[in-house]
Amino acid sequence: MNLERLPQDLASASTTANYIFITPNLCSDGHDVHCIDGRTGGLTAIDQFLRRWVPLIEAASAFLADGMLVITFDESDGAGADGSSACCGEKRLPGARFPPGFSGPGGGRVGAIVLSKFVKPGTVSAVSYNHYSLLRTVEALFGLPYLGYAAEKGLQVFGADVFSATPPAP
Repeated sequence: MNLERLPQDLASASTTANYIFITPNLCSDGHDVHCIDGRTGGLTAIDQFLRRWVPLIEAASAFLADGMLVITFDESDGAGADGSSACCGEKRLPGARFPPGFSGPGGGRVGAIVLSKFVKPGTVSAVSYNHYSLLRTVEALFGLPYLGYAAEKGLQVFGADVFSATPPAP
């Protein structure tokens, strides 16, 4: 989907998809300090991207009703053991050249922000999650079967440490 159509899609709950996955382009994802087109990348580009899209999403009626916005990254900066190691028993993918971590699947340790009326503002969780935890959480919310490593026994899914707010009465 073209991201430029997102404002139209968010105009009403009936035109908003139940699940939207947004990946910024290679300039806005913060990966490179300088964009190929000459614009400033890095943290400046991430900040501009989030300042444009997050308020729009948060104001949408579908988000206000029961939405969840997760902002995370596909890889860390790789600095030190904390940034480059894998998390939470993440398994090596079949045929993967590198083990889980910065150079392999999972991309190392990254943070995530979860925005929703079901998350109390200021909530900080000390529980370690990985990308498969997020996938399994989304699959559980939609009542879907778990795919691949999201189906691993004992995989931690988002719980009361994340979904910390009492939902408002309808």
